[in-house]
Amino acid sequence: MEVRRLFRLVSGARAAWFLVASALLLTGERPALAQDHLIFCNRPEKIRMAGGYADARLVGGRTYTVFFHYKNVSADAGPLVIAVQGSVGKPIGLEVRKGVADPQREPPLAGRQAMARFLSSGAKTYRGKGGARFTMRLDRRQIASGILTVRADQDARLRIYFRHNRWTVPGARAVAVDAPRREVNIALSKATRRQSFRIGEPETGMSKHLDGTYGLLYAFKVDAPKGRRVRVSFSPRGGHAGLVGSINGALRQSRIVGAAGWSVFFEAKVGKNGVSLTTAPFGGVFYPVELVFQLL
Repeated sequence: MEVRRLFRLVSGARAAWFLVASALLLTGERPALAQDHLIFCNRPEKIRMAGGYADARLVGGRTYTVFFHYKNVSADAGPLVIAVQGSVGKPIGLEVRKGVADPQREPPLAGRQAMARFLSSGAKTYRGKGGARFTMRLDRRQIASGILTVRADQDARLRIYFRHNRWTVPGARAVAVDAPRREVNIALSKATRRQSFRIGEPETGMSKHLDGTYGLLYAFKVDAPKGRRVRVSFSPRGGHAGLVGSINGALRQSRIVGAAGWSVFFEAKVGKNGVSLTTAPFGGVFYPVELVFQLL
């Protein structure tokens, strides 16, 4: 079935506040800004009925990232809508960066595709009355998985709903996470040729509704002798997982690896600025994942 994707400016519409605000997830090397926030949209994970699944206010001038991952187990097919709405009749400017997977039935493949598209995409600017709306059609048993960043020039409302938004689905909630970027320094030398790090483990104070650190960006800076080679391997410590990341600005994605299996993610020659790796846990797989950095 052909997937229909639509990002269009919508005129009119009501003023109010509703859904999932989220924070800037970057492939660049600059630190996250203080106003950055991640909004995790995955509760409930299964779509069993029509209605609203996420709702939050966006403060004008701030950048938000929306992470969502849902499976349609209802008896119906229909549109899943992500809408950003400003004041009625007023022009609104939006800067949007999106990585959304094609609807499909394999959760890890959907999550991997969404993250790869996000890390390789650029921001687009939209201006018009009302706001913007993204729509994807979900058949039964299909997965909707994606990452979006949104920056509006005025206060706005962000909503995610299935088929219609006349009511909120019981138990629906979005989890807000501040500062969704982690800077990690890895130093390798003759004395320390190997270091490990686990991503995807819930952090102290994090909501219990956020099983792993899905949507958080991990920016690794590997310092090692110039001209040497560095190998990065990974292993899911439970379930199955894969990685999507940017290595010195180049996108790379792995196969899905089974529990306790190991796979080499990349090898790279160390330049004058070391080696940079940015990656993030994506939907449809199990975490934590252990990374091993090794000086060859």
